[in-house]
Amino acid sequence: MSAEPGTAAPPRAGVPVYKRRRRRIYISIGVAAAVVIGLVAWVVTQSGGSSTALPSFTVAYGQGTVANSDSIIASDRSLAKTIPAQLRFVPFGAGVTAIAEMRSGSLQAISGVGNPPVVGAIGTNTPVDVVIAQSFDADALIVPKSVTTPAQLAGKSVGVLVGSSEDYELQGWLGLQHLTSSVKVVPFASEQAAAAAYLGGSVTAAYVQAGPEAQLIAKGGHPLIDAEQIANLGIPGLNVVAVSQKLIQSDPALVQKYVCAEVQATRLFTGPQADRYLTQSAKVQGVPANLIVSATKAFPFIPLSQQLHWLGSTPHDASSPIVKAYALTAKFLVGQGRLTSAPSAPALATHVDSSFVKKALAGGCSG
Repeated sequence: MSAEPGTAAPPRAGVPVYKRRRRRIYISIGVAAAVVIGLVAWVVTQSGGSSTALPSFTVAYGQGTVANSDSIIASDRSLAKTIPAQLRFVPFGAGVTAIAEMRSGSLQAISGVGNPPVVGAIGTNTPVDVVIAQSFDADALIVPKSVTTPAQLAGKSVGVLVGSSEDYELQGWLGLQHLTSSVKVVPFASEQAAAAAYLGGSVTAAYVQAGPEAQLIAKGGHPLIDAEQIANLGIPGLNVVAVSQKLIQSDPALVQKYVCAEVQATRLFTGPQADRYLTQSAKVQGVPANLIVSATKAFPFIPLSQQLHWLGSTPHDASSPIVKAYALTAKFLVGQGRLTSAPSAPALATHVDSSFVKKALAGGCSG
């Protein structure tokens, strides 16, 4: 039945105003949440995942008054960030111990490791590769003022740290001087002990570095020859960066970033702002800042321009100086009973990979 003329129909029951407002608020919140979720998904996709997905990368390095490229990386946040990994730097005291930890998988790289530990590792089938050379040893053969030529050591004794790179260098040099049979090499558990024996008169000379060397010079001794000079004679003791072969095979891009950081760090602590970066690294090295600058600048680091000379311009170069040095070291280790047989030069060369440093030096670190 229709309404009477002039009479309005009663209003239809509807949703209360406050409920309509609440619905609009819920819809807005849902849209905003969807947008946020979409943005997060896009960011994760673009970045390749979250930081928790980064691989672990532990580097063993030597503390003390001499810094190196790894202590620069460890103390410079911006440089460390160029390596896409969860970086951890741990001090080590002996190369042999560090090699054992790499074998167990707890280390991915060792900074500043010398000839005997590396060659010993190769000789016992430890998967390790040398990727960059850092320095020579800094030892010197300290003798009395009365000794001015190598021939005067005949019939005398020389103290040295047993089984070390220095031991290998000293015995190699004595061989070059035809003094192997006429000079007695006396092994000591530390360079401090070798220096004490020299001061006590139980050895005529001592092959030592740093504090012990300075102590003996202060007492009237003088260097007859040093490690860098011995290296140039063909008996080099080289401190290198060794990386796990497993990491090189599984993530070569990460190793390349690490070597790029090594090269950049070397440029920083040998460049015009060296004092700044060396001082910054003092805490990592565990020494006062006033000691680290002069000690590091006096250390015989291998220039970047000589990397491909020592490691070879092509990867696994059996004729490279470092492989020749490792072949001599292998014979030394066999003579000491630490290896049963010496690896061949081609076998040693498979553990020297210059491709990473070559690419870094050629400008291949961008991107």
